[in-house]
Amino acid sequence: MILLAAFATFVLLAVSIPLAVNYILQNATVPMVAQLEPTVGTVLLYTAKGSEPIAVTDERDEIPQGSRLVTTGDATQGVLGVTNRPNGNDTIGTVHLYPGTTLSLLRIRQPRFQTSREPYSMRLRLSEGRIRIFTNSPNERGLVVRVDIPQGYVVLDEGSYNFTVKDGRTDLSVSQGLARVYHESGSELAIGPGLRSWMEGSQPPGPPVSAQRNLIRNGDFSQSLLEDWEVYVEAPYVAAGTVELGQQDGRRVAHFVRLGEDGVHTEVGARQTIDQDVNGYDLLIFRVDVRLLRQTLRGAGEKSSEFPLRIEVAYTDIYGKDLTWGHGFYYRDPPTAWSVTGGEKIAPFTWYTYESPNLMELLQDTRPARINSVRVYASGWNYEAMISEVGLFAE
Repeated sequence: MILLAAFATFVLLAVSIPLAVNYILQNATVPMVAQLEPTVGTVLLYTAKGSEPIAVTDERDEIPQGSRLVTTGDATQGVLGVTNRPNGNDTIGTVHLYPGTTLSLLRIRQPRFQTSREPYSMRLRLSEGRIRIFTNSPNERGLVVRVDIPQGYVVLDEGSYNFTVKDGRTDLSVSQGLARVYHESGSELAIGPGLRSWMEGSQPPGPPVSAQRNLIRNGDFSQSLLEDWEVYVEAPYVAAGTVELGQQDGRRVAHFVRLGEDGVHTEVGARQTIDQDVNGYDLLIFRVDVRLLRQTLRGAGEKSSEFPLRIEVAYTDIYGKDLTWGHGFYYRDPPTAWSVTGGEKIAPFTWYTYESPNLMELLQDTRPARINSVRVYASGWNYEAMISEVGLFAE
């Protein structure tokens, strides 16, 4: 009996010890690093329950688990970035916060050991407001995000998502990826790309329907740039700029850059033919994420026509006249003698979300009847800019 007991103990240990070691290697986690960067206005940071708020106006590293972020004011925006330090320095996901948002960072972890096959994980709680989440990890290990909402929770795969919680109602739209909704009633729902759903009160989520129609194809740059966009260059007799696709901060981007002889005008951009009748729509909004990195020509040039990044919509109005509407971005102040029209100054080196007014109302005297094309371009001397999530939304 002693020998049998010893043998049984030996077998048990021979099996359980490797299993335990493998379990630890696969499931042990360590905290990740999160950074908060206000892009417009001031974001309030509560580091613990009952603590006094910290007004964050500049980039702040080491946002701990259990923190709560609050955006106040009509123009406040912030970006919560997640990096895989200390095992790397990649930004594997970002969360954009918009005005009137209360967001809690409940958990943010990564595997302790590189041999683990488990993904990075993040758990958030959206109490109210609007956020956009990007989870396009640049490496093989993905990022799984759980978002707690008043009606339950949502698990997100790699992609980009929009959440809005207001007056007891939660709206969720999926630009890219798959969202799995788990309602407090026990019902479940999967929402795929280009779809949206909503939950109100104790009612289970409604069936997925088409989200706002985006008239721009491949605005998330998930496909080759040449499939839907026409790249053009204007640089006579000097070094030309380029447009290339890449990944930055967990998102897919189009990168506009020109480095060459200074003091000469160049332009590089991408056009897309839309050719879409919009007479039946009441809402038309242009939305784009912009990041400016370099600008040697100050302001927008002497004639306010050379922005390091500008968007433009060509349309035919209800009277049959071909017109354009555009908006530019810059970060270097112009000389005193120059003025800037048709654009705005934004902070460099950080993502800024621009959302136009309703163009149907803004251009009501020349109301668009057909959208002919859109154009995104950079111009000036030397410049560098990125764009992501380009959309012309009609409803």
